Amino acid sequence: MKYLYLLILFFFSSLLTAQDSKRLNRIEKLKAEIALSENGKKLQYMDSLVRTVNYTPSLKFDSIVKATIAFALQIDSVGIAANRTADLIYYNNTIVNKPEEGLAIFIQFLDKNLQVKNSYSLARLYLNGADSYFFNKQQNKAIEIYEIAEKYAIKAKEDRLLGFVNLYIGETRESLGMFVEASQNYNTAYNYFVKVKDTFNIISSKNSLSRLYSKNGFYKEAKSVRDDAILLLEITKNYEQLANSYYNASVVYSELGNQNKRIDNLLKALEFNNKSTMDLSGPAILSTLAIAYAKNNNTQLSKKYLKEAEKDSEAITKGKNEELYKEALMTIALVDKDFKKAIILGNDLLSMKIKRKDPSEIVRLEKLVAEIYEKLGDSKNSLIHLKNHLSLNDSIKSSQKVKNLIYYQTLYETDKRDFKIIEQGENIEVLNAKNKVKNQWIIFTSIGLIGLFAFILLIRSRNTASKRQKLQQKFSQDLIQIKEDESIRLARELHDSVGQKMMLLSKKIKLHNLDEISILANSTLEELRSISKNLHPSIIEQLGITSAITTLINEVDKHTNLFFTNDINGIDGALDKESNLHVYRILQETLNNIVKHAEATTVFVTIEKNANTIKMVVKDNGKGFEPLKAKVESKSLGMKTILERSIIINSKLSIDSNLGKSTTVKLVIPIK
Repeated sequence: MKYLYLLILFFFSSLLTAQDSKRLNRIEKLKAEIALSENGKKLQYMDSLVRTVNYTPSLKFDSIVKATIAFALQIDSVGIAANRTADLIYYNNTIVNKPEEGLAIFIQFLDKNLQVKNSYSLARLYLNGADSYFFNKQQNKAIEIYEIAEKYAIKAKEDRLLGFVNLYIGETRESLGMFVEASQNYNTAYNYFVKVKDTFNIISSKNSLSRLYSKNGFYKEAKSVRDDAILLLEITKNYEQLANSYYNASVVYSELGNQNKRIDNLLKALEFNNKSTMDLSGPAILSTLAIAYAKNNNTQLSKKYLKEAEKDSEAITKGKNEELYKEALMTIALVDKDFKKAIILGNDLLSMKIKRKDPSEIVRLEKLVAEIYEKLGDSKNSLIHLKNHLSLNDSIKSSQKVKNLIYYQTLYETDKRDFKIIEQGENIEVLNAKNKVKNQWIIFTSIGLIGLFAFILLIRSRNTASKRQKLQQKFSQDLIQIKEDESIRLARELHDSVGQKMMLLSKKIKLHNLDEISILANSTLEELRSISKNLHPSIIEQLGITSAITTLINEVDKHTNLFFTNDINGIDGALDKESNLHVYRILQETLNNIVKHAEATTVFVTIEKNANTIKMVVKDNGKGFEPLKAKVESKSLGMKTILERSIIINSKLSIDSNLGKSTTVKLVIPIK
């Protein structure tokens, strides 16, 4: 086993080395082409080189992208210059953590007053420039620049960029305490990412919304959003985001004072972070575990996880990681009753929170520092920090109450308006009733006679309509049966006659070594078989209805981007031959509708067999529709055929759907 492991390790190391070698070879070839080229061709090669080194510091991304920008400006390719400048700003903001340099590059580019006409390039430039302002703690200016980026993204019709703009504006507004506005931005970002099917950022926007709900005490809503995100993350095996989601859940349980639940979620976060190839959150999770175990009076495990965090000595000295590391040290010092060390760390932490302008954290630390001073017997400083805590806490709560008041006032105004509409309606009804009483004696006799006449007409009309409906139903059912009979006949003709001839033709072509014609003949034969199979699914008779349904789902899964979850009980022998075919066709038509119209990403198919019934449920997460409207207006026979087939087999069909929501098709078939 040991040697097998070493062999696998050697194989992957060789693979990575081969990929690096291939990349380095491409870089050298591009450099050679650049040296031999001029003007537009040279810029094209330089641009390819930027994309090949792809933000990698060791491959001198910085100098390569700067040279590309300079040359682009030299030959007046301002669109490429703007796009590559956006890359350089992102590189400084995110890759090398120098947002002050990113901001300087952004301002310098704007000062050139270049006439950039490419809206996409401008959207990226302003988006990354706004990030620079955000990372430099200039949130209001960041929002102003994000809004310019949004205008260019709209002009460029770039939904993905619009998703990023709204996601980042939401984060900025959240940091400023503008929670209502941030929530709207997160929801808008989510809708854009759904539109472009960007799973990673769909989950990012859900996580941001969950975090925001938690911060405002809406724990139930936060859990609901987070659980949806976790389900999708587990399906896609996105370990980085899973670690982030469980970490956010641990923050909620910390605020609720449930350290055991907090630890459970932190351990899950650590598990998924270790599975990740990026290890973005390791030091933060380890430090937070140290804090949680210390608060649970388990100093042994607390110190164990702190030592693990200290292995990444560089990470624990930066930003949020440094704050969490110092808080872990302070919490352990408090458990060890080393209050002098705890107060030094507590004051350091408080200064960091004040510098970061995080009101809720400042409130928490002011109270904690006050308690440590009290333990040291320093009542004067304890009182100062306690007053700071109470003052800021009252301010935050007051602000939150105002926001809640606005929210509930909106609900009240809506209810009040609806109540007025109902009240007006009732007044109109009362007036109409009075008028009816006044005139009742005049029209009473007439109503009686008209009523009797109408009753006779109604009975006759119902009988006629019932006969017409039965005839219509019989006609539809006969039409379906004729169609199936014709499909069976055509399928057999294709298989027994044309198919056999095509097979013979294919064999003769192979004998004469005509490769191209042989490929065409084989392709035609496969297409013919596929058409024959769709005309009449003979697999039902050969392998049974259960296998036929499973094969149908697998075929759709194979040829589309849909993700299927199946739970299918064996139903072979439960229905007669005709019913089996109708069930198969209903499922086939339902899946076709999902592929063509639903814009779904996930489909759940369940078939459950009970003593007296078989229940088939098909659910998708698509855009939904209005079943009644579709039934009346649809020019396609698809839905009508599904309804007719369900009637033929005496089953109960229900379709639950609304615009903007998922669709569920349920079929309950009686077992004879």
